[in-house]
Formats: sequence, C-alpha cells, structure tokens
Amino acid sequence: MNDANDAILGARDAAASTARDAILGALEAAAPPAPDAIPRVGAGEMPADPTGVLRERLDQNGGTLVEADGADWLACLGDAFDVGSFTNVYCAQGDMVAGSDLGSRGVGATALDVHALAPLDLCVLRAQFAVVENGAAWHVPASPLERAAALLAQHLIVLVDASALVPTLHDAYAGIDLGGTGFGWFLCGPSKTADIEQALVLGAHGPCSMRLVLTSS
Repeated sequence: MNDANDAILGARDAAASTARDAILGALEAAAPPAPDAIPRVGAGEMPADPTGVLRERLDQNGGTLVEADGADWLACLGDAFDVGSFTNVYCAQGDMVAGSDLGSRGVGATALDVHALAPLDLCVLRAQFAVVENGAAWHVPASPLERAAALLAQHLIVLVDASALVPTLHDAYAGIDLGGTGFGWFLCGPSKTADIEQALVLGAHGPCSMRLVLTSS
C-alpha cells in the first residue's frame, strides 16, 4: 500500500512540476524585448541672467530672493522683516551668522526633541546649491531636529553661496551623492496648498515665508 501511495504522490509532483515549467516558459516567451538604454541628459546651459531667472521662479513659488552684499546678509533682508523681534530662532550653523546678533535662541537653542520646536518663529539653514530653472535649494539636514525646524518654523531663511547655482535639475541630480546621503530635500518656497476651493494658501502646513539668500564666499 505504501508503495502505491508513493507512486501516486510521485506522479502528482511530476505533473505539478511540468505544469509549473510550462507556465514559466510561457511567461518568458511572452516577455517584451529589453528596452534600449535611456540616454543621459547632458549638462544644461546657464541662462544669461541666472539671478533674474532664479528670482522669477522664487516669486512664482511664493518665495523671495535676497542678494547679500558682502557678509552682512542680515542687513539685506530689509526693515519689513524684523529678525530681531523673533523670540524662538533656530540657526543650523553658528558661522553663518558671524558678525551679527542672530543666533539660536528660545526653543531653537534649548529644544531636545522635535515637539519642543512647535513655537519656532524662524529657521535659518545653509543649502548646498540652488537650481535656477525652478528656484529649488538642495539641503541635507544635519539632524532630525534641523529637519523638524525647517517644517515647524513660521519663517524660513535658506542661505546658499552665489557661486553654487546650477542651471537645471539634471545638473542638480548629477551633483547629489545618493549613496552618502541619508536624507535630503529641495526647498523651493513656503508651504502651500490649493486643495481648498482651488485657492492658493501659503503657510497652510509649514513655513509662511521663505527667503533664499545668495551669499558671497
């Protein structure tokens, strides 16, 4: 009896294997041909007036471009943006405010977790470069606290060296080290949404304003 059962089971396994092989063979035969290699897009051309184009793109995004005259970029923000009146400020780097009285203060200086940053008035970051064609600045947060500060602050200032402009996103992607970057993002204006009655609202779920400041080396 055992020999008969073994024979039946063996025949069943053989039939299942044959059916499986037939199905896999049919799938392989029906597979489409391999696509041609996607051509790489070459480096873009910088426009004749990169700063002008960058300013236009930021305006479209709801942001503001500020050209700093020398190291004192704070003085270039204008009287309408009174940084000194802010109680809670997060500055990502101490050297970016050298020679000024701007630095981390309030919850920006004392917060130990992201929830404590909820009352943040201003966040100041340093971006690696900015993209002229769409006004986006590439930033890699140094910590989860810095990442949260960029999202929770009422106002955002992003500093970028005036020499660190790239013409297109293709050039931007070529300059990003994906293997060595755990998290990074493009910042291209204040928070915005048009989900409600198709009316654009700034600051709906993040910063109400963003200023991209071009600094000199």
